[in-house]
Amino acid sequence: MKNIYKKCETLFMGMTTFIYAKKYIVLVFMLLFTAGLASQLANITIDTRDEGFFHDDDPALIGYNDFRKRFGQDEIFIIALQPEKGLDKAFFNTLHQIHQELEESVPYIDDIKSLINGRVVRAEQDTLYVEDLVETPPQTDEELAKIKELIDHFPLYENLLVSRDRSTVSIIIKALAIKESQSDDILAGFDQGAPQAGNDADKYLSNSESLEITKAIQVVIDKYQSPDLKVFFTGTPAVVAELQMSIERDLSLIMPLSMLLIIFFLTLLYRRISGVVYPLLVVILSLLATFGFMALVGIPITLVSQILPSFLLIVGIGDTVHILTIFYRNYNQHGDKRQAIIDAVGFAGLPVLMTSVTTACGLLSFAWADVATVAQLGYVAPVGVMLAFVYTIVLLPIFIAIFPVKQKRSKTAAINSSVEMFFDWIARITTQRPLIVTLVFGIIVTIAFCSALTVRFSHNISTWFPEDSAIRMATNLLDSVNGGSVMLEVLIDTGEKNGLHSPEFQQRLEKAVAVISELEVSGIKAGKVWALPDVLKETNRALNEDKQSAYIIPDSRELIAQELILFESSGSDDLEDFTDSSYRTARISIVAPFADAILYADYTEKVLEYLKQQFPDNSVILTGKIQLFVHIITNSLTTMAKSYTFAIVVITLLMIVLVGRVRIGLMSMAANVTPIICILGVMGVLRIPLDLSTMLVGSLILGVVVDDTIHFLHHFRRAFEKTADVEMAVRETLYTTGRALFITSMVLCGGFYIYTVAYLANNVRFGIISGTAVLFALAADFFLVPALLTLVYRRK
Repeated sequence: MKNIYKKCETLFMGMTTFIYAKKYIVLVFMLLFTAGLASQLANITIDTRDEGFFHDDDPALIGYNDFRKRFGQDEIFIIALQPEKGLDKAFFNTLHQIHQELEESVPYIDDIKSLINGRVVRAEQDTLYVEDLVETPPQTDEELAKIKELIDHFPLYENLLVSRDRSTVSIIIKALAIKESQSDDILAGFDQGAPQAGNDADKYLSNSESLEITKAIQVVIDKYQSPDLKVFFTGTPAVVAELQMSIERDLSLIMPLSMLLIIFFLTLLYRRISGVVYPLLVVILSLLATFGFMALVGIPITLVSQILPSFLLIVGIGDTVHILTIFYRNYNQHGDKRQAIIDAVGFAGLPVLMTSVTTACGLLSFAWADVATVAQLGYVAPVGVMLAFVYTIVLLPIFIAIFPVKQKRSKTAAINSSVEMFFDWIARITTQRPLIVTLVFGIIVTIAFCSALTVRFSHNISTWFPEDSAIRMATNLLDSVNGGSVMLEVLIDTGEKNGLHSPEFQQRLEKAVAVISELEVSGIKAGKVWALPDVLKETNRALNEDKQSAYIIPDSRELIAQELILFESSGSDDLEDFTDSSYRTARISIVAPFADAILYADYTEKVLEYLKQQFPDNSVILTGKIQLFVHIITNSLTTMAKSYTFAIVVITLLMIVLVGRVRIGLMSMAANVTPIICILGVMGVLRIPLDLSTMLVGSLILGVVVDDTIHFLHHFRRAFEKTADVEMAVRETLYTTGRALFITSMVLCGGFYIYTVAYLANNVRFGIISGTAVLFALAADFFLVPALLTLVYRRK
């Protein structure tokens, strides 16, 4: 193994010699390579859609897309209006203006529903009319009273277009499910039979187009916000658009702060311009290449990968610090910068390569994730880590060769003395009291493990926003006054053409709507449930002199068929929202509160269980946004299990290979798993849930913190070969690499803690637990690793 190390060091020294000699040619090549990838940056996108969490072949996504092809979009934008003076004439005039302006100015709209065009079904003799509730705004008290009477007359309005207490009126905006340019069939909503499964993302509205809708709506409603009319704006697509804007806001804040933090630590460490500028140039160029690669392969920035810029920035700085520290030390001793950088890369190149490989493997564990956005991180992040390594190994020697570097004599003897005293104390206590140190860590890990068992899973995007944010307040308002803003869709296949003409089936469907309306599971209760029986009952009542006693489902197939034909011939296209053109499949739409997806899982399970009992001979399928949320949680659990297992197994094997001894490799992994258990324990104490951000911490931090252990073991091996004394080897290791480990850990820790200034709460939580995990890792490397090494080597 010793010979292998020597050959690797010789290889790195030879490569650096070549780069130093051919510096201008290699620099031009690297700049052209970077420019080529960076030219793709204009094509990079941000995707915060819920569909983005799924792979193209995921059955949940395929089913959801099939639903959208048949029935249109299920997610809705909701504008909630609270008039100070109630539903008076002035309000209906304002509502009419807003509705009309939205129709004229908002792009990609499929339908807008409000009290203005609310469905009114009436009949004259045998002719059925389906009209709008407010053809023109009321001018007299009698006209206003008539409108209010009709609102009370049609139950479908309640908790959908107007709240039960009449304090809040909603405008529901449904965007196109499939872009018009992609679909030539104007009758796409009335497809015969089930459409072909599949997912062609280009057919559906993109994040940017959804954001365009959101901004257009916001422009309209901002003009009407006043003390006399409170205006709120929410809905799942509005939440997604707000997420994208929040990510952009957080990135624009976190990246500059990360840069300032790095500049501060590099200045503190090196106290020279080259020690600040060279690392920054290296990481900036590697970042440009990484994100150019993302754009080239079509991977967007997501809720998960938004951590990538600052993460790669910090990891890249760590690579440069380990090499520059040795370079400056060598250069200050003999003044030959060529030999100094050759020796520095030869000495630190192998451990930097090993740390890059282990970090990349930790991130590669995400590539097999069932959550697509996590898998995308697993594709890109390892490439970014290895690019950072290549740029460090190649560009640092070039910058040093081209630009002058001032030789310095150390003027920090007092500081060095204090630091060395601290390292002496660590070496003494860990090597002379190894059992006590190990026992203390064992107790801490045991307590943390017990606390970690209380950590729960969660996925509730609305809670990521501050409590006083407009989107969160609007969402909470809709939950309280209308019972929700998120859709669960049910498709029931009768198995035959005109199967929905059956009175018995319609009566069971009516009962299902009533039961689901009252069903409450884990605090989740539907705010509104509707289906085809609502249309039938409205039609039957209208055809029977508008008698309330006729608000029932007709008792014969012929009458149901006749009334459906009359409704169709009235010119209304509302039946598209309830069934397909062959009257084979029924749709039940359920609006529920914006809640934790874990709670949705229990709720949807009970809904499906009931519907299968109610329709034992029919196919029942759940889809819609709520069902997607449930699958996101399920996929997250399997993703976490896969990534943690892969990362631990692969990195353990790599450590054994890199160290050359099974016992030392396993020992080092015990020290590196310790921070993960400890941070999970902290999450249990602070009640921080495992969500799509925090679930990444284990594999991500494992890949990062093992870097310091590799550097420690690499330098310890060299020192122990010289001294054959554990305490002296630990002391020498701390002297040579301890300060670099401390600085890189502080940069990592600070880089993660910067996320605490983020707007989104999930980013804040990610920053807190990741930064704290780095501190645990540093403590394990400085105390636990030397203690374990002492226990292992003293048995020899």
